[in-house]
Amino acid sequence: MTPAPLPAVELLRPAPWKRLALLAVSLVLVGLAVAVGDRQPTVAWSLGGIFGACALLALAGLLPGAHHLRLDSHGLEVRALFRTTRLAWSDIARFGTTRVGLHPVVGLDFAPHVDRGAQLRRVNRGLSGFHGALPDTYGLGAEALAARLQQWHRTHAPASGD
Repeated sequence: MTPAPLPAVELLRPAPWKRLALLAVSLVLVGLAVAVGDRQPTVAWSLGGIFGACALLALAGLLPGAHHLRLDSHGLEVRALFRTTRLAWSDIARFGTTRVGLHPVVGLDFAPHVDRGAQLRRVNRGLSGFHGALPDTYGLGAEALAARLQQWHRTHAPASGD
């Protein structure tokens, strides 16, 4: 069975549940910091500040446009907390799945001509088997997303030797 044709642009967004869970846990921990504030003010301010910052990051991550994966004929665009990284299909050698801790993620290897971050890529390769990884699976399983990205890559990356 042949895969369905690719759209001109595909935009994938992460499910909000992880950020909502982070927000809830952070707010509970801020509440605990406030509760111990009378007895341990230094600890309360320190932990309250840390978990307050986590809550703000979770809120920012819930704003529209904060996170996405955009696929088009030129490459992929990863947006995480409003910071955008664009990679051309020709700069990517392959996609696959790996684990970061207990979480399955999509890993990627860069093409040999890409030289930025070579030392960090070697460290990442030793830890995960890939040069880098996407920050989310965007509502899909890691295997399904990796297969989808490979399909885009096969369709739009120049053939080797070009």
